[in-house]
Amino acid sequence: MNLKTICFVILCTASCSSSPASPTAEVPLGSEFSLKPGESALVVSTDLVITFLQVVNDSRCPADAVCVQAGDAVVALSVGNAGVELRSNSAPETVVGSYILRLERVEPYVYVSRPIEPKDYRAVLKLTRP
Repeated sequence: MNLKTICFVILCTASCSSSPASPTAEVPLGSEFSLKPGESALVVSTDLVITFLQVVNDSRCPADAVCVQAGDAVVALSVGNAGVELRSNSAPETVVGSYILRLERVEPYVYVSRPIEPKDYRAVLKLTRP
């Protein structure tokens, strides 16, 4: 293969691959929506694509335990070109441009007897105007 052919193949492969930031859903502004890790949503009537990257930490008190503190689930999100971390209890919302992004909850809830696989998490979010 010559250099032109190799470059063409690389260019075609790169342009055909799907990006993790490609929206998998369109959601209305002001409505709750749920994303699993790697999923993205375009918020209708805005130019914002929100991607749930991962749960960074989950220290929520399990439902089948007694805890001194409630703890937090920390989720990493991509909002447009910015990285955002939200905490389920201590810092559930942030300002993004002229909008407020809120982490409504992290699912499923924690139980000592049932560990959660990273792929099983869901971030339930809502984007609103102030």
